[in-house]
Amino acid sequence: MTEPPSSESAPVMQRLYDRIWLLAAAALAFFALSYVAWGWIDVFSVPLG
Repeated sequence: MTEPPSSESAPVMQRLYDRIWLLAAAALAFFALSYVAWGWIDVFSVPLG
């Protein structure tokens, strides 16, 4: 009988995918940062005066 893989040997992304709320928080943070960055780029692309 084989042992199930421990969480320490799992890759980082696999551990992220196994924790659904951590994945949801990472997705929300990514979208929030993306929209903030997009907003700043849009604001600075407007010519002055």
